[in-house]
Amino acid sequence: MKPKGIIAANVLYTDPSENGFVMWFTKATCRNLFFIEGLGISSGIANVPALLWIASKEKLHIYALKSNRKPTENIPLYHAPFFNVYANGNVCMGTVDVNIKKSASLEEFTAAWEAYFFNSYFSHLMQNHNPIQGNCVSLWKKLRKTGDPFPKDVLKKTDRTIKNILR
Repeated sequence: MKPKGIIAANVLYTDPSENGFVMWFTKATCRNLFFIEGLGISSGIANVPALLWIASKEKLHIYALKSNRKPTENIPLYHAPFFNVYANGNVCMGTVDVNIKKSASLEEFTAAWEAYFFNSYFSHLMQNHNPIQGNCVSLWKKLRKTGDPFPKDVLKKTDRTIKNILR
């Protein structure tokens, strides 16, 4: 997980040990999303909020952020407003074959995890965890139909901050 050059401004933390991880954030943007047919949500472009990503070679955790600014240690984290994400932020990758090269650069590593996440199909809520205020299916149907910005007021606060994740 060595960077190709100067570490990107969106990388917040790296632990290069054998079982290490990387923490980075992405600003709110449009992404192509895939939903299983059974949800009744058409796949395609929708706006997503700013996100905090925490990944090791085997696991991904993801949280939502209310701001596009670089997060600080004490900023509140919100549940990522997606299907397939547990209440603790861990992402169920389902049948996705996560295969990150041992020699991956930091940039390849973060890009690979973002691609694995957004190129997989969202299918179900995890253990009855609704990550938003309201109906998750209705939210994504509306965002797909209208192209509206992601409504930050539906985000649910977690009990976590970057500081207590790094402890």
